[in-house]
Amino acid sequence: MRWELLFADLESRLEVAERVDLDVEIEERTRDERAAVTLAGRLAAHRGGPVRLVLRGGSEVRGAVADVAGSWVLLDVGDGQALVPLAAVAAADGLGHAATVLGEVRLRLTVAAALRELAEAGLAVAVETDGGRWRGIIGAVGADHLDLVTDAGSVAIASAALLAVRAR
Repeated sequence: MRWELLFADLESRLEVAERVDLDVEIEERTRDERAAVTLAGRLAAHRGGPVRLVLRGGSEVRGAVADVAGSWVLLDVGDGQALVPLAAVAAADGLGHAATVLGEVRLRLTVAAALRELAEAGLAVAVETDGGRWRGIIGAVGADHLDLVTDAGSVAIASAALLAVRAR
């Protein structure tokens, strides 16, 4: 009888130790997986859902997530669409906890590539930057800027200053 109690006690302690090890491993894996989640991945998982993006400087863009790439999000807004560089996002409100892993092609789609598509379409846009707002048509997209053709002429807008480009 004593041997049975001894073995039962030993088995119980081993089960507790295994459970502690398993709990620690689960916590580590959860932390590591969460550390790999990107804002783009969370936005992609929220496709079709409403979101409020607070941009640098405090302006906001509200709309439904239409498309996402590694460096931008496209929102359906009330009167058209808004392309927002993720680098311009200070906060995103309304996202769930889910995330989607973006494929390699999506990760490589740049803001410049999206702007070139807008330029080719010849759509009228409103460009919001850290320095102000302009309206016109995108004439060309360079490596680090875009040329916006306005009623007053042409203005070169630095890509780093972009907050949102709204197509109507």
